[in-house]
Amino acid sequence: MLFNYKKCLITISAAFVLNGCALTGSSLTVTEDAAAQFCLAFYRDLDSVVAEQGVTPSRPERVASFPYLRMTRFLASYRQQQLNDAALQQWVTHLAAADRQARAIELASLKSTAKSGLYAEYGSDLMGTAADCAQTLMANDLANPERLALLRKQVVPTSEYRLLNQILGIYPLTSIPVRLGVHQYHKKTREIFAQPLAALPVHGQLRRFHVPRLDAIKPPGGLARDVLGIPAPTASQLQTLFAIHAPVWEIDVVDRYDLPGRPVWHADGKPGVDHSEAIIYRYPSYTHWQGDVLLQLNYLIWFAERPRESAFDIFSGRLDGLLWRVTLNTDGSVLIYDSVHACGCYHYFFPSAALALRSGAQQLPEPPLLPQPAPEVADGQSLVIRVSSGAHYIQRLYVDTASGQPLRWREYQELYASPVAGGARRSLFRPDGLVNGSERLERWLLWPMGVPSAGAMRERGRHATAFLGRRHFDDAELLDNLFEPVSALVH
Repeated sequence: MLFNYKKCLITISAAFVLNGCALTGSSLTVTEDAAAQFCLAFYRDLDSVVAEQGVTPSRPERVASFPYLRMTRFLASYRQQQLNDAALQQWVTHLAAADRQARAIELASLKSTAKSGLYAEYGSDLMGTAADCAQTLMANDLANPERLALLRKQVVPTSEYRLLNQILGIYPLTSIPVRLGVHQYHKKTREIFAQPLAALPVHGQLRRFHVPRLDAIKPPGGLARDVLGIPAPTASQLQTLFAIHAPVWEIDVVDRYDLPGRPVWHADGKPGVDHSEAIIYRYPSYTHWQGDVLLQLNYLIWFAERPRESAFDIFSGRLDGLLWRVTLNTDGSVLIYDSVHACGCYHYFFPSAALALRSGAQQLPEPPLLPQPAPEVADGQSLVIRVSSGAHYIQRLYVDTASGQPLRWREYQELYASPVAGGARRSLFRPDGLVNGSERLERWLLWPMGVPSAGAMRERGRHATAFLGRRHFDDAELLDNLFEPVSALVH
């Protein structure tokens, strides 16, 4: 990559100012290297154009003072760990990879007219420039202890809870009726799961949706791991794992609002779902467990709405998403399933026989909800998720042979370019991670709990899953905080 040194000469004059600021931790760089200054100018210009005309994911989150890095809660969990040089470099490499994934979405969202100015300054291969600049800035930062110390201070993910809301809402008092409501909801959910499968009510027609797969498909062997111990499956291995563990969705279908599809924007500016194809979105994630790092498989389906059940239904509204997560143990077996709606509500855990809930977890302000253990899935079988009509609550897990209407794979990134009536495309998510038009009336009652717009659909990485206390769906320590291995109890 040939750097535009004319641009560098313009920006390098600010190097001494930037270096002076570095002593206070506000600088982007402490180097006077021309290539690094070029890269800082590139990121500034790119961010300016994207902010004005493009789309940027709100998660992974930007790292202040490090324009080539972004963080997830999992990656941020390494900030306080003692890392040798190789592990430190690998950690920063992962942070840079998270930024490149976001940059790809940003660049894809820009119209050609918006890119033309960037092309004139930096050439037509903007992703290549971003990759080169990430390497340039990373090399400078890894060689600078002050920058690395600053990085550890800056890699702190933002909480999805708003303390000001809790203060103004007099949380200690307003949480009392919420506590009673959560208790009643947990009790009702356990009662539903305690019923025989045949006794579950059916208001429409039970229809199954699943991802077709070959019977001969075999799980991949041991996955490679990097120096941080993070699983590094190949693209083929990851696709195989998604196919093997894909559930069958058994949905009580009363109307079109119970059919999974692709989110779209209607002419009125409100979100909806295109039902021409049954779609399932997917993405991987990672978590810590007992000193190891585990791979997680995330599956997401979207419904057009949660329909109104009465004139006083505060939970109804446009768009409804259901997220299913499979956490794989180091031997490839399922350690735990869990699920949450795209609002962050209704977080259910389905642990395998290898896990037990920690005694202290029941004393949390909002204890985790474990409606049933995870069923064991034999060869030739699939996990079936029974889903209610309308509210789209999970009502049961059981195993059976796969059958039903096929679901088509889509990558989660496609949600940042959802179709708009008339042929354009637009991100499903606002800059704050929420889905415009998916607001629920419950937000006016629950705002003192600190969750912004409770009930609204939101972007991955932005799911607060408890109204009492604080809990995030993507908390890297979630399993260690709530569960312990059964083997530890035996000893």
